[in-house]
Amino acid sequence: MMKMFNCITLLVLLLTCPNAFAVWQQGEATVKLDGADVSDVRVTAIKNAVADASFKNGSFVSAEDVVLDGLLVSSKSVITTQGQIQRVEVLSESVNEDIFSVIVRVDFSPMFNCPHDGYNRSVLLTQFQVLKPQQASYGGIFDIGKQISKRIEQQLRAEQTSPMVRLIDKAFTGVDSYDQIHLNELTNKAIYMSKEYGRQFVMFGFIRDISLFEQVKEELLSDDVSLRRNFTIQVYVLDVYRHTIIFQESYHSEADWEYSDDYNVDTNNSLFWRSDYGRTVLNTVNGAVSDVANKLQCEQSFAQIVGTNNNKLIINMGLDNGLKLGDKFLLYKKRLPVSANGLSNAALVAVDRGVYKVVQLDSLTAELSNDDPAQVINGDLLDLVSSTR
Repeated sequence: MMKMFNCITLLVLLLTCPNAFAVWQQGEATVKLDGADVSDVRVTAIKNAVADASFKNGSFVSAEDVVLDGLLVSSKSVITTQGQIQRVEVLSESVNEDIFSVIVRVDFSPMFNCPHDGYNRSVLLTQFQVLKPQQASYGGIFDIGKQISKRIEQQLRAEQTSPMVRLIDKAFTGVDSYDQIHLNELTNKAIYMSKEYGRQFVMFGFIRDISLFEQVKEELLSDDVSLRRNFTIQVYVLDVYRHTIIFQESYHSEADWEYSDDYNVDTNNSLFWRSDYGRTVLNTVNGAVSDVANKLQCEQSFAQIVGTNNNKLIINMGLDNGLKLGDKFLLYKKRLPVSANGLSNAALVAVDRGVYKVVQLDSLTAELSNDDPAQVINGDLLDLVSSTR
């Protein structure tokens, strides 16, 4: 019997240097069931298919914690590499005569092409709502927004850049206002969230389209019509401290909808997520999450001052973010210039008060000390610090 692997390591000989641009490579594998559980065999088959794609691309792969769809996460395998593999998509899988077959598509892209401080970004994830709830009535997928939000959270946590994610059961704003996010509303929400949640980034958005349509099959001498369903998701990332939307993108896909008119789909069932439509939705979400994770990694990270202790600053970053004793930070003050349209994006100004070093820390917070203790009082609550790396 084959067993589920919690950690899978593949070593493939490094033959060539990774390309600076995305290179999609297809891989495939077959594994004999031989009485084993399909879920166990599936993990091994996908692992082998990723290895196959890696050989074809000539890359070194170190794959850990393969996370899949169904009862786990999604149809994406989470790969820890030297930066070559960005995402893995399962294109197809089948069982025929006791043989499990799978085809995957692997994106060999550099994870990021920017300087970064090595700290894990803190992200608040709000609920993704369906923009037109009536579209969910076909199939009864009214909870698709909650399901997508949960899978975004799981995928973000599993990213190589390891963002610290918290999912809340609230939407960023009403679905009617997503088409026009006003500057004043954005600024007010950013100020509120910086005080309430203490996270630098907020990921939010909505599911814009899950409508159905008919498509004529392209085979010659055939007038068969297949029922297909759209999936379009709009994704935003807000830098709370700077009151700026740093990422805004729409992702679209479509796939066959294999369910009858009167069938209510159970979105908690792994069978749905392994269907053509479910797998396509997950692949679309995976692509969005990978793009967001890469964008976050390239953004300058800040921490808030949440208190003082014996002339030391206490910030809301700690061991979980990757901080270490001796790490150095600069103090920043926030300026909110007023424009004709109200408050504009926050300007962060570095304050010449010397360098602050981490002298004590726990999982969520750290204490910073300045060489001149008299200067520390210049750091007020909710002021910011950023690494000097």
